[in-house]
Amino acid sequence: MRQRRFPLATLVLVAVLWMNPLLPVIAARPLVMTPVDQHYTMIDLTPAGSTTASVAGISGGQQVGSAGFSPAPGQPLDTHAMLWSGDAGSAIDLGVGTASAVSNGQQAGSANGHAALWNGTLESLIDLNPTFWTQSAATGIANGLQVGWASRQTLCGECGGGRTTIYSQHPFLWSGSAASAIDLTPFNLGFGAGQALGTDGVQQVGYGQQVLGANAFSAPYAVLWTGTADSAINLNPVGSIESQAKAVFGGQQVGFGFARHALMWTGSAASFVDLHPAGYSISEANATNGVQQVGYGLLGNTSTVSGNSHALVWSGSAASVIDLNQFMPLGFTDATATGIDAAGNIVGWASTGSRGTPANIHAVIWVPSDPAIVYAQSLALNQSSIMVGESVQATLTLNQPAPAGGAAVSLTNIIYPQTGVAVPFTVSMPTSVTVAEGQTSASFTVATSATTLAGFSRPYLVDIQAAYGDTVQTAILAVNPPVYVTSLAVAPGNLTGGDPATGTVTLNSAAPAGGALVTLASNNAAASVPANVLIPAGQRSATFAVQTSAVATFTTVTLSATYGSVIPATVTASFLVAPPPVAADTVAIQKADYVVSKKELTVQATSTSQTATLTVLVTATGEVIGFLTNKGAGSYAGKLIWPVNPQKITVTSNLTGTASRAVTLK
Repeated sequence: MRQRRFPLATLVLVAVLWMNPLLPVIAARPLVMTPVDQHYTMIDLTPAGSTTASVAGISGGQQVGSAGFSPAPGQPLDTHAMLWSGDAGSAIDLGVGTASAVSNGQQAGSANGHAALWNGTLESLIDLNPTFWTQSAATGIANGLQVGWASRQTLCGECGGGRTTIYSQHPFLWSGSAASAIDLTPFNLGFGAGQALGTDGVQQVGYGQQVLGANAFSAPYAVLWTGTADSAINLNPVGSIESQAKAVFGGQQVGFGFARHALMWTGSAASFVDLHPAGYSISEANATNGVQQVGYGLLGNTSTVSGNSHALVWSGSAASVIDLNQFMPLGFTDATATGIDAAGNIVGWASTGSRGTPANIHAVIWVPSDPAIVYAQSLALNQSSIMVGESVQATLTLNQPAPAGGAAVSLTNIIYPQTGVAVPFTVSMPTSVTVAEGQTSASFTVATSATTLAGFSRPYLVDIQAAYGDTVQTAILAVNPPVYVTSLAVAPGNLTGGDPATGTVTLNSAAPAGGALVTLASNNAAASVPANVLIPAGQRSATFAVQTSAVATFTTVTLSATYGSVIPATVTASFLVAPPPVAADTVAIQKADYVVSKKELTVQATSTSQTATLTVLVTATGEVIGFLTNKGAGSYAGKLIWPVNPQKITVTSNLTGTASRAVTLK
């Protein structure tokens, strides 16, 4: 692999800044440099046996970061600080903890909750935790100086009307031992809390926060120090509601501000340069070598699945940005750059698939290299969002005409988010496409097909990738759920046969062009519905008439509605159809005789209904004596056995009529 070469003047400048960062005249001018070649080769540093890894810093041929190791199947990961020398096989385990920065053969980070310093081995660990502070971490190192933060909790007896635990966090500077700790809290700027995040051995950067009350802090504001708390300079640009300075080299500071725009400073708030590249929703700069700046940008919507993290490198301006994701192998989707050395080697992490799955995160280094003569330059789709079941055309373009025999471009795709359940659709596309000899582009079809409606409640993204000439180009396709019916309702839910009702059918999303024709059905002749109802394009619901018929008994009717643009879905709704109400009758008793010797009660009665059911009861107790026989024409009679004289009886009808009469003894 050929290394990328910089102009001699640039190399001299980098070397001078590295050896003598006390050059404010040179450092005060923003350095904008466009490399001769804009190509990188990614190397995976993930150690054998680890399930996740990332790199945080690089200097002098060494890289540091962390890796996750599982002590046993199913057990939580143990995070170990790691040291590399350019490849995965060189990994040195520095023990449980994290390594954040490296310089001159020393590594800084945290172990056992304390700021830590190593000299290349596990055994060399030095605890930097300041006296009287409970937790700390070192986040930057250069020329024998380390920076970071320390925190503690104290009990306040006069806070908030009672005893309150107060949390404090201060920025710190060390020079190799816990006893050397210097508290950098910028009280001179009105800040009572903060963190130091980076140093070049002369200047330190980080952020400060105002203490607004017990455990209440303001937004962070970028701060620059030169070895003491009183030297603090507020770098927060006018109009920025928050900011952080994350790294410094040779008088150049980088970080973010203005609601997550990557920024670069040269010693003052007014000197800021906005590095935020066009097309990105947010960006941050994480490191600088004085000439180039590295970080990440998020492409897409930060609140949905459409956001993708891209590792970025700048050369002093937003327009100079280079997307490092194009130099990742097929299958990788997201990345962030966290560090850069004097030679332009860049470290960070890269992900295959969902960022929420630790096993997908790889520690990586991007090494400057010469590009291939012919390489993939762009990948475009004829539409970026479709409904599942539809297809798109993708066009791959090379930087120049394909060589003799053509250019076979490798293709793949990744679907996310990856939620742990089966993706409810499939993607069909070729595994390669050939750009014919002498041509610069070729097209292929990406087709989608739904397999189930289960879990298909939001869009998925398909990351389509094309690789040729050690360069990968990507295009993101949003695949939206199919349109299908989700609910059916009938109102009123109870009605008398012959009365009308209204049905409402609802879709999961707006009906497509031409509308959605929903098929309707009834399981009982007691209610009828039209064969279908059309939901107009752009609408989610429609109503239809339900006509009921007279019934003799209470009848439950179930309606169904079926529709699916890709896979049919059926929903149901049930309601009750009642028979017509019957008018109340009038009851009269003509005879009520009780023969003591026979213990027999003779009753004759009439009702205005010829179909009523008459019941005889003891008026005093409500006990049922018996039922009268329908003699026709509204006459009812009966001889009923009863052990004693009931004295008085009541005859009731099932149609609510009632009458009472004293019993005559015989």
